[in-house]
Amino acid sequence: MAETDASQAGSAVEDSLALAEGHASKPLEQGLARLRLEMLAMGGLVIDQVAGATESFIDGDPARAQVVLAREPQVNAYDVVIDEHSERLLAWHQPLAVDLRLVRAITRAAIDLERAGDEARKIARTALRVQAPQARRSVAVVTQPVRQMAETGLGMLRDAVVALDTMNADLADQVRRRDEEMDAEFEAAVRRLTTLTLESNDAMPAVLDIVLALKALERIGDHAKNVAEQVVFIVRGIDVRHRHVATAADGAH
Repeated sequence: MAETDASQAGSAVEDSLALAEGHASKPLEQGLARLRLEMLAMGGLVIDQVAGATESFIDGDPARAQVVLAREPQVNAYDVVIDEHSERLLAWHQPLAVDLRLVRAITRAAIDLERAGDEARKIARTALRVQAPQARRSVAVVTQPVRQMAETGLGMLRDAVVALDTMNADLADQVRRRDEEMDAEFEAAVRRLTTLTLESNDAMPAVLDIVLALKALERIGDHAKNVAEQVVFIVRGIDVRHRHVATAADGAH
């Protein structure tokens, strides 16, 4: 799963490089293409981090969790670089309204991707704490919903990054709708854990850690939704952060 995500991100990066070469005589277009390239690379890394952290949690693989923790500074570095390049682009080229919105959206998307990376770090740390046999039995109770939440969250992240790169507001709307799916999956998993604690008080320490991991996955979905909302802002020119998907789409017509 992680290898596929990295491959897809690499393909998108190559496309952005081709775009940059096509506008080599236009500094503004070059700068925008560079931002897109960095955003795609960051998105691919964060997707890989979330996949790795979740797999380490489900499989009880401490080595995989350590890899995620070791790469977390790379995510932070992308956030800093994108912010610096955005500021430089604004100062040097003073882009018009449409390009200004794109720079703003990429900068904000980088913040959400960095925070999604932070959530992956939390999951990896939790994976290291739930290695004891009793803890692994508790994890087994929620393996299916955790795997489902991970698949949903990764799909949301992937589609949000693609939507931003391609300016696809319809795809962004799909991401926003799936946030409700993530919330429902989180609540279902918590209900399973509540039943477990009623049956065995010994499970309580592990359950608390597992809830933290579940909440981290839910937050990853929230950050993907935030990225999608930036796409809607660019394409339709409306702020949908506190609006229902259908209402926002109607407002664009």
